[in-house]
Amino acid sequence: MKKIFLFLLLVILFRYSSFSQDYFIVDNDTTFCKNLNYWTTGQGYLKRMNYKKLDGKMVKYEKRKECPNVTTFYKEGTTRDRIPLKASKPDGYVRFLPRSVDGKIKTYSNDSYRTKSSTKFTPGDALGDWKQGGSKMGAYHYTIKMPNGKFYDIKGKKDMKKHIIPYLLKCEEFKKQYKGEFKTHETLFNKTIELYNSLCQ
Repeated sequence: MKKIFLFLLLVILFRYSSFSQDYFIVDNDTTFCKNLNYWTTGQGYLKRMNYKKLDGKMVKYEKRKECPNVTTFYKEGTTRDRIPLKASKPDGYVRFLPRSVDGKIKTYSNDSYRTKSSTKFTPGDALGDWKQGGSKMGAYHYTIKMPNGKFYDIKGKKDMKKHIIPYLLKCEEFKKQYKGEFKTHETLFNKTIELYNSLCQ
């Protein structure tokens, strides 16, 4: 019984320690830290950032010009990469978005919803009818990052037909095993990319 308890305690401590350690990447150089926080401008660029070094020293960047050129944040178990707001404008505005699919090919989405409720009066019912649904917040972007570093809009028919599908079909093992259609529905397409990543290195 004691061995089981000790084993469970070690598992909990390991998971806590693994999630409590954050990191960020600048020019392929990784800095491990704790209590990582950052803020961005409306255009997506870093404007403030602070973190605690592993020796306990606090580091703060209070101005945009002071902030390092971070390309990736890892915080609380989530990896966020800096990607173009629009795939067609790689030098334009940016966003730090979580990886929807990780691996040789990566996908990103900023599809977000907020709860929306409505009430209408029904005679004889003091509480009325209550309905709840979801409404989108802001623009929806669904982006893919290819192994060569180029970004494409998955929802764009031209990008899908001209760049994405031809690249996927270059892998013979994927071409042999994948029998589905190339739909841009996020859940389905993410599974397609996950299959590609598992078969093609």
